[in-house]
Amino acid sequence: MNLKVCLGLLISLLGAGCSVKSPYDRDYVSEGIKEHATFELGQGIEPGKWSVPEGMSLENGLTQDECVALALWNNAQFQADLSALGFARADLLEANMLPNPVFSLFFPVGPKLLETRLAMPIEALWQRPERLAAAHLNAEAVAENLIEHGLGFVREVQAAYVAVWRATERTRLAQEEAALSTEMADLAWKRMRSGDSSEFEAMQAKADSLRVTESLQQCQKEKALATHRLLSLMGITENRENYMFVPPDPMKDAQVPQETLETLALAARPDLRAMELNIEAAGKRLGWEKSKVYQFIAMIDGKDKGASSITIGPGLSTEIPIFNQNNGAVARAHTELDQAAWAYEAKRHEILLQVKEAYTQYISTREALALWQDETVPCLKQVESQIQKACDAGELSYVSVLTARQKVLEAEVRSSTLAADLQHCAVQLNYAVGKKML
Repeated sequence: MNLKVCLGLLISLLGAGCSVKSPYDRDYVSEGIKEHATFELGQGIEPGKWSVPEGMSLENGLTQDECVALALWNNAQFQADLSALGFARADLLEANMLPNPVFSLFFPVGPKLLETRLAMPIEALWQRPERLAAAHLNAEAVAENLIEHGLGFVREVQAAYVAVWRATERTRLAQEEAALSTEMADLAWKRMRSGDSSEFEAMQAKADSLRVTESLQQCQKEKALATHRLLSLMGITENRENYMFVPPDPMKDAQVPQETLETLALAARPDLRAMELNIEAAGKRLGWEKSKVYQFIAMIDGKDKGASSITIGPGLSTEIPIFNQNNGAVARAHTELDQAAWAYEAKRHEILLQVKEAYTQYISTREALALWQDETVPCLKQVESQIQKACDAGELSYVSVLTARQKVLEAEVRSSTLAADLQHCAVQLNYAVGKKML
């Protein structure tokens, strides 16, 4: 009977140590990113390989969303960060494991007979649920943090795309400025030769032309650097030029009240959810540490009685918690719980601040862009048109037309800069809320 009881106990211990599967895998992170930002991860690639999502073509250019999709599939650093899921799964497996039994064998010497002993720390049975629950929460927190990291990476790629678009527009306008300044310099030299202007004015026009040419070269360099960065984020190593730099226009999107965005952010941000899970996990670890006060070891003892007779019987060994009641570990667990609670509150304040700042920047930039697009640029173009008519009628010189055109170009440069700034503000606001709003 004693043998049956011992075997039953051993089988139950083995059953408790069976493997556990973590639900917080790559698919979980992919679904989280898709829910928050409408993008999803690929199935994973081998290091050094590169793949394109089904239905996407590189021959007709890439939109902003396609660049983000390619980056999520192929960026090497992001793929390396996703491997942290494996560490969380390993911790979960470790938490589910039970300690191995210890088998002792005492050889017969002299009058002493053969003796065996099998010992198993059974306190792991009631400590295991708390330990396993904490590991589950930790694994979920890791997954939520990776979702947050994915949203941050989406923001980084979108910002890089906006930088390319900004540099492209700035280069286009700089080319127009360079052509205009060259024409003004040529005209100044012709007027100097005809005696209508001084050499100083001609030299000044030439200097302005050289300054604009240098500005064009700087814009071309910035465009090349921005393109290289975007391609690197997408995991593309060769140079490519056929991309469509046409990001969505946030001016067409409906505005959402700031209070609504703050409420959405507190509900949607995965890093805040990870902080909640850290609090729960700290509570589970506290219960686990408290359960370590009492340590029990179950034993099966076997002794040789001679004449081919062996007696087997169960036993129990326990530690008496007189001097050490695991006070240090319990105090540390209490501190971790307090720290996790304060970290959650700090993250909550940080998120609200991010939403407020991003919303203020977005509204301010939107209003400034509307002023330049709807009033300033049209006004200057109207002035240019009137000066052109006056020039055609012989009332003004062609220099006045070129000067008016130069002011229009300066206004278009400012408008283009504000448009790119608004794109960046929209990207930042989407990230701050934790959900695509613009």
